[in-house]
Amino acid sequence: MRRIRIGLVCLFLLGWAGMVQAAEPQKPEAQPYIGAWRGTWDLSVGAFLRDRTDSNGVSGVTVRNLQWRADVDLTPGMRWHTIVRSNSQLDNLASWQPIFDENFLEAYRFHHDRSGTWSGSLRLGKMRYLRFPYPDDIALFDTVPSTGDLKGGPPFSYNGAMMVLDYAHRSGFGGHVTGMNWGFGRDGGFAVLEDYVYFRHDMVALHLEARYGGLQARVQPLGDKANGYNLYFGTKWKGYQAGVFFEKLEGRPQFTGVMLSFTPTAVTRALGSVAFDWDRNPSGFAVQVPLLNGRFGGIRSEVPEGGVLVGEVLAERLRTYCSNGQVRNYYEHRLSAWGETADPALVVVMKVDPWYLQAEAVVSPHPFSDGFTTWDADRTGPAQISQPVRYRFYRVKR
Repeated sequence: MRRIRIGLVCLFLLGWAGMVQAAEPQKPEAQPYIGAWRGTWDLSVGAFLRDRTDSNGVSGVTVRNLQWRADVDLTPGMRWHTIVRSNSQLDNLASWQPIFDENFLEAYRFHHDRSGTWSGSLRLGKMRYLRFPYPDDIALFDTVPSTGDLKGGPPFSYNGAMMVLDYAHRSGFGGHVTGMNWGFGRDGGFAVLEDYVYFRHDMVALHLEARYGGLQARVQPLGDKANGYNLYFGTKWKGYQAGVFFEKLEGRPQFTGVMLSFTPTAVTRALGSVAFDWDRNPSGFAVQVPLLNGRFGGIRSEVPEGGVLVGEVLAERLRTYCSNGQVRNYYEHRLSAWGETADPALVVVMKVDPWYLQAEAVVSPHPFSDGFTTWDADRTGPAQISQPVRYRFYRVKR
């Protein structure tokens, strides 16, 4: 097993070097880029409605988690992301002591060939979202960093320098390595968080995924790994998907799970627009309500008169939440690009779809055979909301 991992690391280092050499900004295989100092920001606030009085006699609505988020492209393949939270309190806005939920620089590259796709990401700072280049169905069951840091605990985010390298062969096989040099309040030096091989395959309406190797252990604060495997079997129908999940790591309980993913509808858009979640402890309903939003770098919402479309970047924004229903992360996955995008003289028009509830994944440290009551008592329910976005680039003749 150790030799396999050393080989994986060497293979991915060579892959990263190949991507750096092969990447050309204006070809489809290059890193998607929307222009220097172009980006978006928004302001939102959270609320929690208890559906009953708790043991301390607390009931009603709690307002919390006031946050400002920003994402800005800096150079081709380089961007900055931040989420500033009003305070480090779990359930109130009583004080003004801003902290970062996330704050990092990222360099990323993609390289496609006839055999498959290499993807690489280097991030420096504070992160709460591990997945790159895009989450598969197994990733929907990932444990989300908890809110323990808001209760006086240690940092629960991924702090430091993170490297992610992924190779997806067209056969469905691939490999994935995540390395972390801990810092910014988290000790531990360098560690490999993940190093596994995987397989993904569609069979008409059925979908299969499997991973084997070093996988993230479900222990907070996240950052430990264990050897083992996980499996996902699902079925798809008219944009919906349902499936079951199995995981066994050395020295860990057997985890099982159930996932439902949804297509955009009036209901899923309503739930996604406010990141709706039902929580069990304390029992109630959580939301994250948008207040204001804006754009950097002159990004427009309408096509300029006389503009000629010369390029496009497709992306998808994802947010995940689980513990206490608090939404504390954000990541814009850049999916593809074509044509001209780097010329600063181009006019950028951003078209966004509404946020929608994309998936609910429930996972428990019990096999299904233990019975529903036992299984349900210890389950957790990671949720994911999604927003598709298109950046279109127009040349306007003067």
